[in-house]
Amino acid sequence: MEQPGMPEILESLTENGSYIPFEGSGYSGLVRREWMHAGNDPAVILNKINDPDARRCKNGRKVFAVVADGVFIKRYNFRGYWNGFRKLFKLPRPERVLAGAVRLREFEIPTPEVLVAARRTRFRIPYEDFVVTRELSSLQLPLDKLAAEFAQGDPYRQFVSGVTALLVKMHAAGVEHGDLSLRNIFCRKSPVGIYSGWGVIDLDGCKIHVEEMPEPRRKRELARVISSFLRCVKARAPKVKLDFDTVIGDFTRKYKELSGYNLAGSALDNRVGYLTGRIRKDGRQ
Repeated sequence: MEQPGMPEILESLTENGSYIPFEGSGYSGLVRREWMHAGNDPAVILNKINDPDARRCKNGRKVFAVVADGVFIKRYNFRGYWNGFRKLFKLPRPERVLAGAVRLREFEIPTPEVLVAARRTRFRIPYEDFVVTRELSSLQLPLDKLAAEFAQGDPYRQFVSGVTALLVKMHAAGVEHGDLSLRNIFCRKSPVGIYSGWGVIDLDGCKIHVEEMPEPRRKRELARVISSFLRCVKARAPKVKLDFDTVIGDFTRKYKELSGYNLAGSALDNRVGYLTGRIRKDGRQ
């Protein structure tokens, strides 16, 4: 089924007035109309990325992020004139994140609302991009912190069911996350141990497929989730021994039950095995 692409989604946002263009203090981009009309100045909020009192969340060469005044502010650094020049010919990353978030919310998939998608230029060449979203509530917990709880029993079954349903809904929306590890998935946990409200954050690498999402891309996303789960459990609950084949089988059966797609097979097994054993250049597994 054909889906609208990112340019069409962004065009519809400005046509219906939910987002409006803004420019000032060296920034330009799109801002959520209701949020701005509530008295928020996008330039003032964006400048809080340099506030020493802001809570720092990420501090890398490419990405820097803080939480300030109840919003999450992320800055993408281009690292050089040539990288900035190349960005002139691509859809800005903040707008891609915005389009992905809007698409997910249309399908009632929880993800933080994007308030500002902005760019700053120097000598007419892009050199910084920014995304501002609402901060996750204290009840919305990243799954990497809960991995030990999901290792067995009823929480494990809730995890497989909830995360697989989230994947199927995303893929039906034509959205490929691009980095769907447990640290980019969240849920709510009730006092009696019921997990619900499964959603995603960090849409930096998301893509929107205008046609039905290809099966190989579905397998890649599923492999990322499974391998991330296996690594997190190994790190946080080393005494729990998960069976590789059993975990893959549980996820693939649930995915087929909910979508009709059978992703089981050697391609998925090999991908999970590779990702589970991979060590990144920065030392993260």
